Amino acid sequence: MCVTARLAEAGIGVTLLEQAQPGRAATRSSFAWLNANDKAPRAYHDLNHAGMRAWAGLAASLDGAAWYRPVGNIEWAASAPERAKLEARVRRLAGWGYPARLIDAAEAAELEPSMRLPQSVADAAWFPGEGYLLTERLVSELVELAVQRGATMLTGEAGRVVGFDAADGAVRGVQTAAAQVIAADAVVCCAGRWVPELAALAGAACPVPLVPWAEPGAAAPGLVVQAGPVMPPGPARVVHTPEVYLRPQSGGLVHLEAPDAAVDLHTPEADLRRWAEELLRRARRAVRGLEDASVTGYRVCVRPMPADGRSIVGWLPGAGGLYVAVTHSGVTLAAHLAQLITTELADGTTAAELAPYRPNRFTVTP
Repeated sequence: MCVTARLAEAGIGVTLLEQAQPGRAATRSSFAWLNANDKAPRAYHDLNHAGMRAWAGLAASLDGAAWYRPVGNIEWAASAPERAKLEARVRRLAGWGYPARLIDAAEAAELEPSMRLPQSVADAAWFPGEGYLLTERLVSELVELAVQRGATMLTGEAGRVVGFDAADGAVRGVQTAAAQVIAADAVVCCAGRWVPELAALAGAACPVPLVPWAEPGAAAPGLVVQAGPVMPPGPARVVHTPEVYLRPQSGGLVHLEAPDAAVDLHTPEADLRRWAEELLRRARRAVRGLEDASVTGYRVCVRPMPADGRSIVGWLPGAGGLYVAVTHSGVTLAAHLAQLITTELADGTTAAELAPYRPNRFTVTP
């Protein structure tokens, strides 16, 4: 949606094709944490930091962007080795000019009164520039903005791509499930986990490898849980503890995730429910305000994760006219990537920032 809105703003005729409704897949379920926190190497950190600034700029340009929540992030570690790692990360980030510092327990309690910091933990890390997005509100606003700027949106069978119109190794349009061929000078594929499938349909000369997500035991799926009601003083910021990650959610709820919630698309419903209840128990130990809360919803979200951990952005070799963009940091990066992609498409220039992330790094040479 960011790319569509930016292209339309640049005066380019753009049609958005969406097989369901915009933002209803991974975006809807995302933790939506805006950060450049633990994203090495330095170039990738800088790209994500630029993504954070791009969201701030977009929110400032739109009156009343209620979806933008730059509330900061507090993180603490339990064991001595993990505390040492956290302290080293804070030092490194501060050295890079990123807002990051250690705070004592008293300041942590002042910043986040709901947090139950264990007595054995003397300090925490504070990242004031971080925050989160309310993605469903955001996508709805971007849809409206893009249409106002002249974009066309096709959904359902009319928006489900089933093939490409190609000649002489160049993509000249897309074929939809509604038996329509839509001509295009360029096709931008930002379809998350479906990018490899679409790239294969286009006859690309190189793969777009993602971390497997379909088979049992796959690492890409993750469990997201909503719980509530949250009573004062509930969490107002993003909070990372060793056991659970949480942030406020609209409607008086809290969004929960955990690093060890081992689920996939084949996990039985009863096991998903048990994990959801476990995350709520952990959240109650981490923050106040959830004593009367219950699980209100949970789902398995498939995260699009490039196999080598780096974003994949650029023209796809062997499929002229097809530009792909897929990344695990999609929420943080979307606004900034949309600017870079629009510049490359509109002006024919090459964005130096994107050099490490080109798809041709996967090209197999004989």
